[in-house]
Amino acid sequence: MVFFRFYIFFILVLLIMAQGCASFGTYNPATGKKEFVAVSTRQEISMGATVHNRLKQRMTFSNDPVKLSRLEKIGQRVALVSDRQDYIYQFYLVEDETLNAFTTPGGNIYFNTGLMEKLENDDQVAFVIAHEIGHCAAKHVAKKYQAALGYDLIGSIILDQVSGGGYAKSLASLGSDVLMNLVFSAYSRKDEREADLLAVKYSYLAGYDPEEGVKTFIILKKHSKGTMVPHMLRSHPDLLERIENVEKEAKRVKLEYGKFSK
Repeated sequence: MVFFRFYIFFILVLLIMAQGCASFGTYNPATGKKEFVAVSTRQEISMGATVHNRLKQRMTFSNDPVKLSRLEKIGQRVALVSDRQDYIYQFYLVEDETLNAFTTPGGNIYFNTGLMEKLENDDQVAFVIAHEIGHCAAKHVAKKYQAALGYDLIGSIILDQVSGGGYAKSLASLGSDVLMNLVFSAYSRKDEREADLLAVKYSYLAGYDPEEGVKTFIILKKHSKGTMVPHMLRSHPDLLERIENVEKEAKRVKLEYGKFSK
């Protein structure tokens, strides 16, 4: 038994070292890096369903056919060019005046009516959606949940291969309240920078003008009040830095992919 525990610990150390040197894991086309993400697509979808059930209890979803059609049309158009296609993206319009949009595991994108009303055109709506899809494609959502479980997660996966059920139990230990807290917690600045760049790429490939992302940031900043900071601006990189990054990336993407037509 002592030898078995040492064996498990030894493998765990090797996995952590491998992750640290970026030589272990699966290549992610969205980030261009090899990454170790233990949360599977199936498990992401399952967690997303859990979160969605909680959101239905605390939020009101819009039934406006015109607004829903617009969101779905733009959303699916952007989703088609995402680097991640291993689940179906779903879009929900939330009856809320705050200027927010967010994503949950499994590709569920939530967009507030207040934000849709303040944005000036479809290009800006597309940029916000592309930003959220960028988080999905870069697996930022999955990595947040993985971090919540800690490195015990990796050990559980190893044990799961031996005894079965270990990892499932670890995921089950994340109660719905914990999942909800993770949904509404801020991403890291690194994650936000990646999502911004992917938003430029996806909006452009979907046929929208990514430079409208600059105006989107300005609108979000202008209408931010007190603690009601839009999700896209929470604990995030400096706004001027983000605008500069989007402008540079828009020029680069246009040169790389050529002209587009709506």
